[in-house]
Amino acid sequence: MKSLFLSVVRSIIFIFTVSVGCVSAYGQGPITLSVDLRDAPRKLLHATEIIPVHSGPMTLAYPKWIRNEHELGPIGQQAGLFITACKDGHPIAAAPLRWERDPIDLYLYRITVPRGIASIEVKTDFITSAIDGTGAGSTDANIAVLDWNTVLLYPYAGPPTQAASIEITPTVLLPKDWHFATALSPNTPPVVAVSDSPIAFHTVSLEQLVDSPLLSGRYFREVALAPEITPKNYLDMAADKPESLEIDQTHIDQLSNLVRQTGFLFQSRHYDSFRMLVTLSDHISGGAFDHHQSLDNRRPANFLTNERSLTLYGNFIAHDFAHSWNGNYRCPVGLVTPNYQVPVDTSGLWVYEGLTDYLSAVLAVRSGIWTREQFLDQFAEIAAKYDHRPGKTWRDLQDTATMAPILWSVDGSRGYESWRLGGFDFYGEGELVWLEVDAIIRNKTGGKKSLDDFLALFYGQERDTGPKVVPFTFEQLVKALTTVAPNDWAAFFAQRLHELTPMAPLGGITGSGYRVVYGDTPSAWTALKGDKDFAYSIGMDVRPDGTISDVHIGSPAQTAGFGPGMKLLTINQHPFSIDRLQQAIRDAKGAIAPIECTVDNTGVVTTLALSYLGGQQYPVLERIPGTVDRLLEIAAPK
Repeated sequence: MKSLFLSVVRSIIFIFTVSVGCVSAYGQGPITLSVDLRDAPRKLLHATEIIPVHSGPMTLAYPKWIRNEHELGPIGQQAGLFITACKDGHPIAAAPLRWERDPIDLYLYRITVPRGIASIEVKTDFITSAIDGTGAGSTDANIAVLDWNTVLLYPYAGPPTQAASIEITPTVLLPKDWHFATALSPNTPPVVAVSDSPIAFHTVSLEQLVDSPLLSGRYFREVALAPEITPKNYLDMAADKPESLEIDQTHIDQLSNLVRQTGFLFQSRHYDSFRMLVTLSDHISGGAFDHHQSLDNRRPANFLTNERSLTLYGNFIAHDFAHSWNGNYRCPVGLVTPNYQVPVDTSGLWVYEGLTDYLSAVLAVRSGIWTREQFLDQFAEIAAKYDHRPGKTWRDLQDTATMAPILWSVDGSRGYESWRLGGFDFYGEGELVWLEVDAIIRNKTGGKKSLDDFLALFYGQERDTGPKVVPFTFEQLVKALTTVAPNDWAAFFAQRLHELTPMAPLGGITGSGYRVVYGDTPSAWTALKGDKDFAYSIGMDVRPDGTISDVHIGSPAQTAGFGPGMKLLTINQHPFSIDRLQQAIRDAKGAIAPIECTVDNTGVVTTLALSYLGGQQYPVLERIPGTVDRLLEIAAPK
C-alpha cells in the first residue's frame, strides 16, 4: 500500500540522477506556435514554432508522458523536423541548426544555439494516420482533431522544468469554411474559418495548451447545455455528414441534466467553461480523452443518433465529464508531474478511472440517459465479467493500474486476455470496489450518508474555481472517507487492491440488496448488446465468422483444447454459425454426449469434443429478500 503514492520520493531521486546534462538556453517571452490544418484531409499537420533562446547548449523535448492518455506520446508519427536560427524573429536561410537525438531518451533533442541568436524556428509535421495501418487517425476529409502536444517541442532543462511556467501563443489555420471548438479563448471569436486567415488564441501555459484539444470540421453544431448554469457548458460536434448532427432534443435534455447532476454530486465546478467535444465519424480512430475544461470523444457517425448506441454507451460522455473533478481537479499525486518528460506513476488509476467509471453509471441513470433497469443490468454484466477473470489469481487489481501503460499497448490483442488481464480492468473492477464503498457508507450510517457526501467533501472543498490541479495522497483519500463514515478504509482498500482471487469483489452488489444469478434468458441489456460470447458457459469468445478471440483458462473450452485464433468450421457436423453453437449448448444441457466441433488452427484441421452440460448462462441481478434496495437509492436523481 505504501508503494501506491511514493512518487514524490521517486521524483526527487529521478531529478538527482537524470538532471545532469539537461541544459536549456530558453530565453524570455512566450513561444509562438502556428499550426496549419489545411492538409488535415490528407492526414498531415504542419507546425511552426518561434522559441526565444540564449546562446549555448539547449535541449528540446517532445511531450512523452501525457497524464490523461495513460500512454506515451506518438513521437513515431513526427516527420520533417527542421530547426533554424532566427534574426528579428525570422529564420535565417543560411543558418540551419543540426539537432541530435538523445540516445537514451528518444524524446529529447540536443542543439547548440550560436552567439547573437535570440530565437529559433522549429518546423515539424505530424502524420495523423493511425499507427495500426487502418488508414484511420485523428483527421479525415471533413474533420480534424488537434492535440497540441503532437506538433510541438518545448525547452527542457531536466525534471525541474515546469510546464505551467512556459508560455505559448498558439494560432491555427483551418481549411476554408471549417468550424472549430476548444477550451482555449480566441482573440476574436470567428464563426467560421476563412482561407489563409489564422485563428489567434490568447497566450496560455504549455500545461493549459496540451490540456485543450481543438475540434474542427466542415459539418459542425454547437448546443448550449443547462443554460441556467454558470460556468457555461456546451456540446460541440463535428461530423462527416450533416445527419449525424441531428441529435434528438430528448438527448440534449439528458445531457443538460448531466450538467445539473454533476453540480449536485460534486457541489462545485472547477472550470471557466466546459466543452464536450464529440467527433462523429466512421473514419476517425475511436478513443476518448479527458481534460480539465473539455472532453474529447471520438465516436462512430451514429453515436448520438442511434438508440442502441445512446443506451449501451450512454455513460461515455458522463465518464469524461466527471474526470474534470476526479482526475483533473483532484488527481493521484503520482500522476501529477512538473512536465511531460518525468514518468507518471499510474498506480492510482483505480481511483482516477475506477471511481470515475462508477460515477459515470450513477450520473447516467440520474440524468435519465439510462433507465433504472439498464443501470441494474449493466452492473450484472460488470459483476459477471470480473467474476470470470482467471488472471486475477496471479495479477492483483493494483498491478493492472501500475502496469497500465504496458497493458494499454496490448489491449488490441484478445488472445488469453482474461488470463493476462488488460488496461481496462481497473475501470470495471474499480467500479465494483467503489460501489462497495458507497454501500458500506450507506449501511453504516443507516442511509443518512453516502458516497455523495465524500464527493462533496473531497471535490467540493473549494466551491468554484478556475482550472487547477490539487494532488491527493492515499492517506488524504482515507481521511476524507473516515470523516464521512468511520471505518478501516486503509485495510479495506489493501484487501481489494491486493487480493488474488478469480472472484469479483461483489460486496457492493450484495451490500446493496442484490445478488448475481445466471439463467438461460438474457437481460434486456444483454439482448440489446447482441452479445453472442460464451464467456459464462463454455468459456470462450467467438466472432460471427467462427474465429475464437479468447479462451478462459480452466474453462470447458480450454480443457477441450480450444485456443485463440482457431476457427470453428462445424458444430455437430453442421456448418458453423453463432446460432448453431448456441443451440448446441442448449441441447447439451443434461445430455451425455459432448458437442463435436471441427476447428482450423492455421491450416491444421482437427475435431474437438466439448464437454459442457450447463446450458446458456446470462447474468442478471436478483433481489435479496428482506434487504434495503440501495441500488435504487443510488440511482435516484437529486
